[in-house]
Amino acid sequence: MWARVFCVAVLMCGCAVCGGAEDYLNSVKGQRLQGSSEQVGLWWASSGWKVGRDMAVPRTQGQAVTIRAARNEVEAAQLVIRPGAAVRGLTITPGTLTGPSGATLPATCVEILEVRYVNVTRPTDKSAVAGSWPDPLPPIDRPVDLEAGKNQPFWVRVRVPRDAKPGVYDGELRVTAADLSVTAPLRVEVYDFELPQRMTCVTAFGFNDDLAYRYHGVTDPQQKRQVLEKYLANYIAHHISPYDLAPLDPIRVTWPDVRPPKPKWQGGKPVTNEKHSGRRSLLIFDDRADLNVDASYEPLVPIPEAGLRLRFWYRTAVPEQVFLVTLNHHDSEGKWISGGNNDMALDGNGHWQEFDRVIKSFPNGARFVQLRLRAARWTDEGEGTGLVWFDDVSLTDPATGKELIEDGGFEPPELPPVDQARLQVKFDFTAWDKAMERAIDHYGFNSFRLGIPGLGGGTFHSRNEPDLLGFGEDTPHYKAMFHSYCSQIQEHLRAKGWLDEAFVYWFDEPDPKDYAFVNNGFAKLKAAAPDINRMLTEQVEPALLGGPNIWCPISDHYRHDLAEQRREHGEKFWWYVCTGPKAPYCTLFIDHPGTEMRVWLWQTWQRKIDGILVWETNYWTSSAAYPDRDRPQNPYEDPMGWTSGYSTPAGKKLPWGNGDGRFVYPPVKAADGRPAAPVLEGPVDSIRWEMLRDGIEDYEYFVILKKRIAARGDKLDAATKDRYTALLDVPADVTTDMTTFTKDPGPVEEHRDRVARAIAELGRK
Repeated sequence: MWARVFCVAVLMCGCAVCGGAEDYLNSVKGQRLQGSSEQVGLWWASSGWKVGRDMAVPRTQGQAVTIRAARNEVEAAQLVIRPGAAVRGLTITPGTLTGPSGATLPATCVEILEVRYVNVTRPTDKSAVAGSWPDPLPPIDRPVDLEAGKNQPFWVRVRVPRDAKPGVYDGELRVTAADLSVTAPLRVEVYDFELPQRMTCVTAFGFNDDLAYRYHGVTDPQQKRQVLEKYLANYIAHHISPYDLAPLDPIRVTWPDVRPPKPKWQGGKPVTNEKHSGRRSLLIFDDRADLNVDASYEPLVPIPEAGLRLRFWYRTAVPEQVFLVTLNHHDSEGKWISGGNNDMALDGNGHWQEFDRVIKSFPNGARFVQLRLRAARWTDEGEGTGLVWFDDVSLTDPATGKELIEDGGFEPPELPPVDQARLQVKFDFTAWDKAMERAIDHYGFNSFRLGIPGLGGGTFHSRNEPDLLGFGEDTPHYKAMFHSYCSQIQEHLRAKGWLDEAFVYWFDEPDPKDYAFVNNGFAKLKAAAPDINRMLTEQVEPALLGGPNIWCPISDHYRHDLAEQRREHGEKFWWYVCTGPKAPYCTLFIDHPGTEMRVWLWQTWQRKIDGILVWETNYWTSSAAYPDRDRPQNPYEDPMGWTSGYSTPAGKKLPWGNGDGRFVYPPVKAADGRPAAPVLEGPVDSIRWEMLRDGIEDYEYFVILKKRIAARGDKLDAATKDRYTALLDVPADVTTDMTTFTKDPGPVEEHRDRVARAIAELGRK
């Protein structure tokens, strides 16, 4: 869902909102704290700022590091230290916070993380600049050394217990080193309401657990479970649902013991819309400029004494299309004879033509041939493209006329008889149910991606045709098994109460050429399992109506007027960001302002969008940019998300953007993907990951306020109700449209505070 926008996203470098990134990093932010001096600068800043290493100490005086949060909420601020001389062995120790009527928040509610910087050498777009950008938030497991004259922020994260009394709590953060001892006041205000464990805003984010195990250096099944559990705990702490909630406990499926005859031809596509005779021909479509596409008759054909007679009919899509038909030669042991191919070049005229040739010359030692059909000339790079139909292919002994190959007409094979009882799919949900119960009922994840075998799938780039056990979608065998699978899955989800959480996401970012294919798949799914959500990463298009019931466009393609029309039909909307859009939109990039991910959730609420999606969260390496599997990318050293797949040649570095697909980092000990011993720690958070959590919690504030207004509205006078209702509107100083929003977290935090106090007031009425 991300590569198609890459081609245009790299051009979207406008800087109407996010321009002046260098000024952004170095502009003064926050408030100086008591104890700050020429020897040690000490101040605090909102978590929504990104503090540059060289930013000046603010002159504005503040009283304390201040955090406001509801019960069962996590909120953070930054304590920044700028020593005049190098500091060795610094520690920060939180103390107990004392609140109303002697109530306390224990020191264990406060967590201190290091704000680490990554070196951006290639800015994401024209709005960004190279330099040191803060992003990873590794836990502090030993005293820290500070560089003279450089800012070092620390992430002060407070988890408010469910049973905390509302009110203001005061405590302190003790900062000590060999020649340093200062105290930073810490103030936490607890709002008089509680956030639920399960958020209303749906999240669906990719997570590659295999890549995590690889970086952590774990292969033992039990260790994999330990690592996975820590990732799941981290993701739910940030209210993010990964696509797969049970990657180590899949549904066990037993398929019927029935198969079609094994095809002799590999490659190409049998089609019915064009043929020379019979019902089908073989289409070879080579649209890859980096690959030689062909079809081959797999069994090796013995060479008769009289040679071979090769005959076939062909039609090129356009006149003067040159393509190859090749006989590969093999010796008596079946080994290919290098350099001995018989390449026969043909020039089509766009109409059906016949080829007929007797071949009597073969390389020394040749005993067998293999027939290959191509749609273009073969080259080392594979840049040739073309489209050719083949039919009535024949390879015979010229002396006897004996046919040496089968199915040269590409007609449908004779299938085994249909027995509905034998075509039923059997399931074992035992392990999957146990893992899912923990994920949904215990943790509170609110979505999961459901795979449906046989749909096929793909992207705008390429696609896979529907198939079950080798049976195509038009066969009765396929239809019986597909219906059996989907209907049983649906009813199991219904019985478990998980229908609302499940979604099928089987095709990514279709082009118009794919719309009919996509809607065909959705129609089959809708007929077999109408109550399972059908999600598509595409904007509303007339040709797709009736297919998805969850639309998920990239954020800059969302059209509110069209969305409102589809909502009248009961359809829902999510949206996503990835390598695009870039500035001036809210983005996921490291080298953009810290408010963007949080404001994105305010824009989500503003447009009545139900959920957010991102393609990946731990995309730490690119197989194209780092093709040596033993030396993967170190995301702390290289913050860029490089392209991978989509015909990107090995060793080629094409940028998607700094931090694209990467919201968490591997533990520092596993940073290079080559730890000396298994690393059983959880992931390292990022500032953007924290901003997502805060934005999702802000969204929940709006939900809670709306529910309390509805529940207590009849007890309020009109003016009071209007005052509360007005708070549900996102203020203009936060965001007015998709490209106009605040870089300053102040307006976000101020309106959040107003909403929180309104919720508390309504709770007391």
